Amino acid sequence: MPERIVTGLVPPEATGTGSPVEVGSGERRRLPLPVIAERRELHVTYGMTRVDASGRVPAASVLHALQWPPGQNLTIRVTSGAVVLQPDPGGIHPLPNTRRIKIPATARAACGIRIGDTVLLVADPRRDMVLVDPLTAVDQALEKRHAMVWGGEPA
Repeated sequence: MPERIVTGLVPPEATGTGSPVEVGSGERRRLPLPVIAERRELHVTYGMTRVDASGRVPAASVLHALQWPPGQNLTIRVTSGAVVLQPDPGGIHPLPNTRRIKIPATARAACGIRIGDTVLLVADPRRDMVLVDPLTAVDQALEKRHAMVWGGEPA
């Protein structure tokens, strides 16, 4: 049985002039290729979490990225409105076994972080540190970008 094209299933191809191309003529219309945004490699690991009633935040993903073991002594300081954690053999803040980070009350107060607030955790293995940013800092950093995307001026 010879091959037969069922026109209801195969749409007619078109030439540049808008007229249909004869079936079997060998001409093919090429579909446009999608534009793929350049992918940028991330060198940091992000996490978002809430501060619990004891000032602790779940941090398993960022601690895994840094490979910090439980019991690791840390130095905790506040810089530019962010809490900065770094390993320090003389540090007085040991990392608990629970894969959580305890943010001291003085550091939370200095950054405006309250119990129940959502924070951004940023682990940078190249620098061997974690930053804890309040969402107000994240919002401020992204304000111009969001205004540009939404088509307007920052509020």
